[in-house]
Amino acid sequence: MAPVIEDTRQQPTQAQLHLLRSHLPYSLTVLRRLQVAAGAFDSVSPGKVAGAGTSPYAHILFAYDSDGAEGDESASRPFAAAYLDLSKAPETAAFVYASDQDTTDEDTSKYNAPLYPVDPPLTDEWPVNRGEELVAAWSSERRARCRRLVLALLQHIHSIAKQEAAEILPLLAARQPSSSPDVAAKAAEAADKFLAKLKINIHDGILHLLHRPEAIATASSPSPLERLKPVAVVNWPYDKWLFRFENVPVLSDLADNELAVTLAPKEGKAAGSSSTLVWDRVHTPEDLALVTSRTYVPRINDTLLSVPSVALREKESGVLQAWAFLGIDGSLWTLHTEPAYRGVGLAKTLASRLFRQYCGVFDAVVGGGDGTDNQGDGWIMADVSSDNRQSQGVCRRLGAKRTWATSWVVLDYDSLGSAE
Repeated sequence: MAPVIEDTRQQPTQAQLHLLRSHLPYSLTVLRRLQVAAGAFDSVSPGKVAGAGTSPYAHILFAYDSDGAEGDESASRPFAAAYLDLSKAPETAAFVYASDQDTTDEDTSKYNAPLYPVDPPLTDEWPVNRGEELVAAWSSERRARCRRLVLALLQHIHSIAKQEAAEILPLLAARQPSSSPDVAAKAAEAADKFLAKLKINIHDGILHLLHRPEAIATASSPSPLERLKPVAVVNWPYDKWLFRFENVPVLSDLADNELAVTLAPKEGKAAGSSSTLVWDRVHTPEDLALVTSRTYVPRINDTLLSVPSVALREKESGVLQAWAFLGIDGSLWTLHTEPAYRGVGLAKTLASRLFRQYCGVFDAVVGGGDGTDNQGDGWIMADVSSDNRQSQGVCRRLGAKRTWATSWVVLDYDSLGSAE
């Protein structure tokens, strides 16, 4: 029988939050996204707009096998979960987690080395190979169940896309600059993409099972899943880095308003000269234009204004020189230092201050927490491109550990098959 889908609109239930919390740290991305939807950032974002972390088109999705006890939300019952909001394009539409991706003693006992090499070859097959290693110790039953539950979620998302297209497409069209000469063509292109493809964040092991259904079947038990076409994907390989709050070094006092720095030799700044920077946040139109110009990751201004940030400006000019965000999924976003101020440790100082200032906000939306505990559940994360050695170094210096592989992928709806 097909899995049972639980579809909750706009905000998660306390039961859903507690279930995901019982699977930390593996569930961290989806848990954080649901906590933000529940209002974790409402009082700390620049706009302080209630409900900015969700939308009328948000869905909280859980998939369970139909043979479980009705209403059973125990931590031991396997499930898959996703946060979906198709109105946020071109940003990530869905964040996906499956309880089967939790690492067990069986998984780790077979590895005496990292799950993937320190300097792996950058080839088309590399992300899939990383995923293959992550599920190498899984039983065939675990693989099949994980794929079945996640695939059921994705097929349900496809049906949501068809139902909501008439309402969401005008919103996406309005997001196109009115001055653009080809605004109509871009709107039509966006409509075609909306109905054909889905951008998600997913664990590389699950991605491997979706992309290679032959990994499910065994000689003694051929799987009907092999009838499905492999899911079409475009891989953006990242590593999940996990921090513990207690291990993050204190590099600035939250009560301080200024930071004095001695500049490294850089173009436009004399070596050894000093500068005073002022602590602030990203909030002006000029700030947003600068931030979005410095990243290739699609960011909507409204989203950037709905999440916490820390920033450093030159005291004299007021010009933004460094910034970092706590993203909509609770991860470290868009950590950046302008060239003139690189090499003096600002990236590490920014990230440390961001974590220590905002880590506790997630606790306020789960089980009666009031948000006064700066630590919360103590977990912090960053998704770092697998070939970004500089950002990896920042994470290490902040006490983080590289864990599993994750990817942002674009799925072709037509390759998902139909729900049975």
